[in-house]
Amino acid sequence: MKKFHALTVCAKKRETSDSVRIALHVPDELQAEFAFKAGQHLPVQIELGGKKLRRTYSICSPQGEWPLEIAVRIQPGGQFSEFTADGLSVGDQLAVMPPNGQFHVELNATRQRFYLGCAAGSGITPILSIMASVLNAEPLSRFALFYGNRQQGTTMFIDDLFALKNRFPERLQLHFLFSQEEQEFDIASGRLDAAKLRQLFGCFFAGAKPAEAFVCGPDTMITSVTDTLIDLGLAADLVHAERFGARRKSGVAPVAIDADTSAFTKVTVVMDGHKKSFRMPRTGANIVDAAAAQGIELPYSCKGGVCATCRTHVRKGEVKMATHYGLEPWEIEKGFVLACQSTPVSDELLLDYDKT
Repeated sequence: MKKFHALTVCAKKRETSDSVRIALHVPDELQAEFAFKAGQHLPVQIELGGKKLRRTYSICSPQGEWPLEIAVRIQPGGQFSEFTADGLSVGDQLAVMPPNGQFHVELNATRQRFYLGCAAGSGITPILSIMASVLNAEPLSRFALFYGNRQQGTTMFIDDLFALKNRFPERLQLHFLFSQEEQEFDIASGRLDAAKLRQLFGCFFAGAKPAEAFVCGPDTMITSVTDTLIDLGLAADLVHAERFGARRKSGVAPVAIDADTSAFTKVTVVMDGHKKSFRMPRTGANIVDAAAAQGIELPYSCKGGVCATCRTHVRKGEVKMATHYGLEPWEIEKGFVLACQSTPVSDELLLDYDKT
């Protein structure tokens, strides 16, 4: 099971007025554990007022490059993001778990492919990593980006994007959209939704269709863009989505164990070769929260079914998942579940966190 490690903040700067970019030094002895695929994310933990807070942030660095960089959009009233903006300094340490996530690109230096990225707001973070990695590692491939924001002043990574354009002018297309600023051309105005995507395709992709697409942003944008890409002819298994801002379901505290044992399940978890067991109700609690109530800490981060930090394999028994954004269809078929979204159905449950 992956564990948190203390990484030192080696650089920090304001990316925009409402976002901050943080670079994390990974010592030589941890670089193999923190090796990442472009598009993956990092669970990060801090302690404020005696309470542990966890969030998940996508890596914006190109694959294979150090230090690890993440970007945090500052949310008014957001304890975690406001701390990173105002309370975190170079030289401080953050508790960081090694990279995770199935939203990534498999690089192949001999491949010749046309990729498309569709991003809204801070959804650009993993796509920047994917785009830079593809352009660096696949000299025959091309990449096009549709990137939507409210205003130019809050557009993250603008310097990085234009630097990539200068390096790869023949292989990179950049198309910006702004929903709250009037633009000279109508095609650059508005939100990145189904109608706008069809308009962009008609103008820029005549006679050429992307072979693979990466979509990241708010949940509503994900749904409309993904459905439209498939309708435009892209194979569903080659349209990859990463949700930002998916609704989080707060954990429900487990009810007390009483005489009605038929309403409970014996749960056994395998972590690092060791087994731990506990009992939990079949309603009113997810597996992560039920374990925590009995002193067993299972891995988690977002608790929204998005980051997949809580991913585990069901070796015995059955669960019901509320959502499973963070899993690919093949993972579900193989028996992987998200513990933060799962409640038991069977009398006994064996979960294996060591299986990958």
